[in-house]
Amino acid sequence: MSNLQEQGISSSSDAALWRLQPGQAMAFTVGPGPRELLVTAGRVWLTQKQPAKPGALPEDHWLEPGSSLRLASGEEVLLEAWPTAQFQLLVPPCYEQAKRKTALLKTSSAPWSWLKKTLRPAVGWTRHRAA
Repeated sequence: MSNLQEQGISSSSDAALWRLQPGQAMAFTVGPGPRELLVTAGRVWLTQKQPAKPGALPEDHWLEPGSSLRLASGEEVLLEAWPTAQFQLLVPPCYEQAKRKTALLKTSSAPWSWLKKTLRPAVGWTRHRAA
């Protein structure tokens, strides 16, 4: 049994949901990479300490269902349920990787164009237009 389970903090793999019961708190360090915390039920009192701002006071946030907050990698976070909470920790998409994949798909279709030209007459493929 994990330490979180011993404390009564549960998670569900179905929707990657975390649940906090009344009076429960959970502390963690974000990462690797940024995350987005999305509250799906209840309320969360979140305190975040940002490593990029040494000496700065921790910031408190109240999050309602449907609210989300972006968390930077390396931040220390403390969550408490008020009175109960259900939330997800999501990994935001990496737009740079998506751009590279799109560019790769555009360039990789060109080498296959010779195959279409070769097969089309052999198989009898023709383009039909709807009337």
